[in-house]
Amino acid sequence: MVYLWVDGNDPEWQQQKAQAMAESGRKFDPQAVAKGRFAENDELRYSLRSVEKFAPWVGTIHIVTADQCPSWLRSDHPKIHLVSHRELFAPEELPTFNSTAIEMTIHNIPGLAERFVFANDDMLFMRPVESDFFFNEDGLPIARLGARKCRKPKSLYMNKVRNAQRLVEECTGRRCELPPHHNFDSYLRSDVAACQNHFAREVAAARSHRFRSEGEFHRSAWLYWAIAQGRAEERVVTHYGAAKDWKERLVCRLKGRYCMESKDLGLHRGNLRRKVAKYNATLLCLNDTERTTDADREAMKALLEEWFPEKSGFEK
Repeated sequence: MVYLWVDGNDPEWQQQKAQAMAESGRKFDPQAVAKGRFAENDELRYSLRSVEKFAPWVGTIHIVTADQCPSWLRSDHPKIHLVSHRELFAPEELPTFNSTAIEMTIHNIPGLAERFVFANDDMLFMRPVESDFFFNEDGLPIARLGARKCRKPKSLYMNKVRNAQRLVEECTGRRCELPPHHNFDSYLRSDVAACQNHFAREVAAARSHRFRSEGEFHRSAWLYWAIAQGRAEERVVTHYGAAKDWKERLVCRLKGRYCMESKDLGLHRGNLRRKVAKYNATLLCLNDTERTTDADREAMKALLEEWFPEKSGFEK
């Protein structure tokens, strides 16, 4: 498993970010530099608790950071591998504050397995899963996609997704109109490398951007590339996709809730407890955006402690 993690509360890191923004001489989209992109709210602690509780089969956990380490993390744990940006980027590309650029490098992580799962620290396992949740019987990744076509881009993220769809269509003749489900994703390292090599120019441009930028190459292209090449099993996330049978689906309908494989919830929308219960998802992403307040973050952290109160073996 691969995580990207940053402690945006670190004064030294904040100073580097401010300097990089000043040196760029450009005006930034709030979505690229908002506090929610970098704020450290202890999500990684709870995400790792969910891994240990519900996906103990996960092997090495690579945590990619800017030479930072959570104070609570057992960096000497046999499953933990801290990876510095300096191991993945050329010196002239650093420092970087662009998660999209960092994603372009993760297939080069030393020791990364051929089959791996990618995660952000705001993603959680809410039910037990086995490895076949991410890889089918042929060992190919299961590419989970949203049920609705991408709308006209209104955000940096959707702009990049649409760009990835276009690029893959231009080189393969196949276009997938559905967006990624924005949660834990599975990949084959060799296929990611092949995609990166094919789009080497676009990858280099993305790596050079110190902050998120419109139109840059995005890792959603890895999913679309794999689907187009017949190297992934396409699966659409539906409201009852995680229901074991019609009986469980009926119970959910009677209780006025769904049973989803994956759900992404914005913290800023409030009523988090009610929404989590409603969607009853196996994979949950609690998305911190430019509209999230500190009160939203405190509410999230209280729920995380309620859901995962026991320390994991990854903690001191």
